[in-house]
Amino acid sequence: MSRLLLCLLCLSVPQILCAEDPSPPLRKLTNSVGIELIEIPVGTFLRGGSKDDPDAGEDEFPSTEIRIAKPLWFGKYEITQSQFERVMGHNPAWFGPQGPARGIVGNVPTENWPLDNASWKDAVEFCRRLSNIPEEKKSGRTYRLPTESEWEYACRAGTTTRFSFGDHLNTSDARFGDTSPHGHPLPVGSFPPNPWGLHDMHGNVWEWCSDRYSPDAYSPPSTGSQPEIPGSTARVVRGGDWRATEAFCRSSNRDLTRESRRDVGNGFRILCEVASPR
Repeated sequence: MSRLLLCLLCLSVPQILCAEDPSPPLRKLTNSVGIELIEIPVGTFLRGGSKDDPDAGEDEFPSTEIRIAKPLWFGKYEITQSQFERVMGHNPAWFGPQGPARGIVGNVPTENWPLDNASWKDAVEFCRRLSNIPEEKKSGRTYRLPTESEWEYACRAGTTTRFSFGDHLNTSDARFGDTSPHGHPLPVGSFPPNPWGLHDMHGNVWEWCSDRYSPDAYSPPSTGSQPEIPGSTARVVRGGDWRATEAFCRSSNRDLTRESRRDVGNGFRILCEVASPR
């Protein structure tokens, strides 16, 4: 067999832990309130921690191959203060114009900062109201929070390393590790995107997922959807925030917060189910 033919055969073998066809440019759209969305392709990935990762928690195992069966439209950025206020009519952010932490940032405009101080219920209500905007209903767009499997798939963007940027996170990659009294998030998009064009999947603010948290959610291995746990009010948050250490910002890291809790480090990113992209 010729060396050229062997190389061609090797190139034809499908990649298991990435999008099935990553070569076409990812489609983008901007909705009626200015939220930018990127289409994430279908594919299969290995969800969970690696045994070689000293920071992996017990709740990240066993790692499981998960199939994402339909394209997902993810927010290019975390929802900003101005986007939340436009849909909801108020801005609860600690770093907002009337927020209790406003003194930290002074007169710096924060409309393009990620919304902080958001509860899971706030995020779900935002998605509900956004879905009911006439222009969105007419375009067949319905919004929700991603499951944590969908979130990790989008965060990894075809990578198998601890972060979408490699096995270590640098301050040039993300906003994290700032434990100073005057620390704060930065405007969305301040750092380079991951391979699928999503910004701030690591750091800046924690991002709510739709799932209830269970330390045993991955055992036995699931198909990607967590079972409902009666009485549980803890929901999954992912990605870390500007204060988090590198370990908490890993692609596979799982954390939890009560669904009614508003925390200065909690924000969210939306997922759109599109009936007919326009």
